[in-house]
Amino acid sequence: MNSSGDEPTPPSIRRRDWRSVPEAEYRQIRLLWEEAFPPGERSAHDTVSRRDSTWLWTAHSADGHLIGFATALRLSSSGVAYLEYLAVSPSARGTGTGAAMLSAIATDLQAERTVNGIVLEVEDPLRTPGRDPLLARRVAFYERWGARPVPSLNDYSMPDLANPGGLVPMTLLWRGIRDESMLTPDGVAKVLTDLYRGYYAHAASEDHLENMLERVTPAVPAVSAARGPGCRSGHRPSRS
Repeated sequence: MNSSGDEPTPPSIRRRDWRSVPEAEYRQIRLLWEEAFPPGERSAHDTVSRRDSTWLWTAHSADGHLIGFATALRLSSSGVAYLEYLAVSPSARGTGTGAAMLSAIATDLQAERTVNGIVLEVEDPLRTPGRDPLLARRVAFYERWGARPVPSLNDYSMPDLANPGGLVPMTLLWRGIRDESMLTPDGVAKVLTDLYRGYYAHAASEDHLENMLERVTPAVPAVSAARGPGCRSGHRPSRS
């Protein structure tokens, strides 16, 4: 608690290098990872297991205990950061720890000149069996941070990492780094290609990427004023 005793002391958020994380703290991260994410959303290939994410953040309480972590990967072809995991320990949920991590993540990634935005996957509240109300609250949590569902991608699913050939219904969210512009359909295709030829290559079926790309709604070509109303030009929006 702080000196007044009225409000909890805000957590400290640290940007880390995996090599600097001692074994005892790594075990805490791994336990939290296993508690927070179902088997279908984690595997031995994930960066928590391999300790090789591009970015790592940890959250700590006033007494120094680790109470949360987040990892992100650079998707080089699309110029995007993929927010792989963010988790807060059960005892610290509802204390603002998650929001504090998201704020630190946005600040750090704004300084990365080659990163145009952040994508993340969240369980789809409408397509996930059981309709757990927690899933809608999770989407709302990221929306308060400024992330938005990508409107040009319909019925997106990630491969089930625990059951080969299975699918996990997801919503792909996007947060711009320097403005509020949405990821374009071309940008979505680049992100999916990065993910499924890299991160998910070990788990996705051969036709998974093709199936997901077919779910991307193409951009409507811009109308050229010079050619008159109703005439479509061949120009497409710039890629994200």
